[in-house]
Amino acid sequence: MLQRLSRWFAGKPGEAPVATVQAAERVPVAMHWQAGTRLPIADWARIADGEDPDWPAERRHAYWAAAAGAWLEALSTATATPLRLRESKEFLLLSALPPRAEVLFLQACERMLARIRRNLGPLANDDGFGKHVAIVFDNHDDYCEYVSHYGPEGGEYAMSSGMYIQAGYGHFALPGDAVDMMEPVIAHELTHCLLDHLPIPAWLNEGLAVNTEQALFPQLSHPQMQLYTPRELAAQHVAYWDADGIQAFWSGKSFLRTDDGNRLSYELARAITAMIANDEPAFRAFVAAADMADGGIGAEGLLGYPLEHLVEAVLGEGDWRPRPETWGEGVERGQFAPPMVAMPR
Repeated sequence: MLQRLSRWFAGKPGEAPVATVQAAERVPVAMHWQAGTRLPIADWARIADGEDPDWPAERRHAYWAAAAGAWLEALSTATATPLRLRESKEFLLLSALPPRAEVLFLQACERMLARIRRNLGPLANDDGFGKHVAIVFDNHDDYCEYVSHYGPEGGEYAMSSGMYIQAGYGHFALPGDAVDMMEPVIAHELTHCLLDHLPIPAWLNEGLAVNTEQALFPQLSHPQMQLYTPRELAAQHVAYWDADGIQAFWSGKSFLRTDDGNRLSYELARAITAMIANDEPAFRAFVAAADMADGGIGAEGLLGYPLEHLVEAVLGEGDWRPRPETWGEGVERGQFAPPMVAMPR
């Protein structure tokens, strides 16, 4: 496995070293925890009360990095498989990976962060205090046990190889048994992280993340990497989507499905986001203005055409107009948790 990880997370000479986190380097933080959880889940709202807004930026950064480190140390011994804490310049990593693989993972995170910042340009927001946090669990069961804290009690979850959790202190989690996809997953989840300040619809958020993956790893879009031919995929879209189902797509609900609707939602989002991106000035203006509350129709004037025209290009003519007035159950941001309280990360 380590040989394969070395290839996927290939480092470069001169990349920043990583080290285990040193408690002595931390500033004091009074930790608070949510009640009734199976694993330690920090109460970030109460922890935020301990921050003095008059502190200089360096002190605030140290405070939140220390809080994140204390939270991860508590989590490290509470999971079924013990986890180890390491850090790099901009990341804290809690994982069950072998030591050398942890180094390679953190180097990949630093590299991906720099590339995605450049790709997203002014759309990306990496302001805030504390380091980025990644958690790599030993297996899918441990991963699901953790992410279930951020979803509905007893709810079903679509199979995933990673999730960005925007709940208090934004972080992303991955199962360690999906090592062959870790680097693209890092790119996907970091894209969510850098866009989480924007109230964009789930379809646009996921479309941006998937297109970022494929821009950084073009081999993912190679025909030999696809489960279905373009003709087969087109037929699946036409068979699945109808006037009611497309409303679940626009509202974000379809991204939480556990059937083929989940996969087809990501694929439709990828396709129509790529179409918008062909006109870069209009695309950037649209992303900056789109709102999940209406699926983006309030900003479609910036594109110069109705949003349903994008879906028509994939599905043909039909009743594809977003109709937010019919979304009785509200909207979803996609396959990651909504914010519980505004936090630095």
